[in-house]
Amino acid sequence: MPARIIPVSSGKGGVGKTTIATNFALALSRFAPTVLVDLDTGTSSVRNTIDTPVPRDLYHFFRKGYPLSDCVTTLPPSLDPDGTYKNFGFVAGPLHLIEEVTNFDVSKKRKLIDAINSLPAATVVLDMKAGVDSNVIDFLPYSNSGLLVFTPYLPSATLAASDIVKAILFRKLRIVFSPGSPFYERVPDPHTATRLINELLDRVEDVYDTALPNLDAFLADLVSALGNHPILEAISETVEYFRVYYVLNLFNGVTEGFDTAVKPFVENLVATVSERLLLTNLGWVVRSEAIHKGNCERRPILLQPRPAPTYRDRPSRADAELEKMVRDTLGLQLGAKERKPIAPVAHKPDAGRALMDQLDVLRRMYDRRPGREDDPRDNFEYLADRAVHLLNHSRPTEFGMPRISTPEEILRSFFPGGGKTPAALA
Repeated sequence: MPARIIPVSSGKGGVGKTTIATNFALALSRFAPTVLVDLDTGTSSVRNTIDTPVPRDLYHFFRKGYPLSDCVTTLPPSLDPDGTYKNFGFVAGPLHLIEEVTNFDVSKKRKLIDAINSLPAATVVLDMKAGVDSNVIDFLPYSNSGLLVFTPYLPSATLAASDIVKAILFRKLRIVFSPGSPFYERVPDPHTATRLINELLDRVEDVYDTALPNLDAFLADLVSALGNHPILEAISETVEYFRVYYVLNLFNGVTEGFDTAVKPFVENLVATVSERLLLTNLGWVVRSEAIHKGNCERRPILLQPRPAPTYRDRPSRADAELEKMVRDTLGLQLGAKERKPIAPVAHKPDAGRALMDQLDVLRRMYDRRPGREDDPRDNFEYLADRAVHLLNHSRPTEFGMPRISTPEEILRSFFPGGGKTPAALA
């Protein structure tokens, strides 16, 4: 499985972001070594979710000079007796709020970014703090959203999640069009172009200025003022091919989830960012007392014993239709003649079978007897299966990132080998 860093973020707190990040990282670790890094440093969120001693954390990284790889805590046998998640580890935030760790300056941020980029893991999951300040945005990808979490039960967080998408794209635009950017070496009047573009950026970022409501309007004004330009075409493609991935937590049904979460999320993206973004729902996590109980016990739901599965006594008409759809679209035979109990995964799954794993989990969710509560473990396994399928079959920039990019690296992606680094980014 290719190495990838996947941030998990939310516009506001209270949506279950750390619960998603922790169980997502656990599920990914069944495929390859995975490290969860707690960047919600003001709350020690991950530490409070997993009941195990933490020998070293981000305090020891920043204050005591330990390598970040030496600050990784693994699971004790008491939490993972079968070794199912032996490839999981986490870097905890400090025990208490420490200003220099919670609100690190530019040099400490660069140090942490370099350390995360060097972690010896196939997958690194970042549990971001809520919000859109620089200590969140600078750790997010520049060509996709990472994994956004919101819920039908908190409308303000749904809208705030779309603000993260806007902030990611604006960070990239601010870098490309910063004063002194190589872009201005390629236009007739650099001084005028610098002033014009940054004034337009200020206006489209200003929610009180309705004349430029989104990036589509911004790009149209740029083309009108400067004419066609290769960099403007590249920026237009950046918006058009930007990928947004989201997970609905506390899922309460298709209709309710769409009306109270997905629809306002999409509408806000179109109104304030662009109508050309690519959106993908990676999965959902049902509202469950078992998750809440696991969090209270500091034993995440994936580390809880799985109850014995139950099935419908015989296939329904819907079963037959589902199997026909699978056969017709994938050429697979998934007969319902024999129903075997689902055992906990005790071996390392094959990443190449991620698509089939998705179908298996879907059937497991579908076959559960009516009236029984859905098992959220299936939700997290499905989410991980989808992520692994993406990691193996998409370009590195489409989901997560191979490394956290600095402003200089983002600029060089547009101007390889050309021009100097603007003083503002040096």
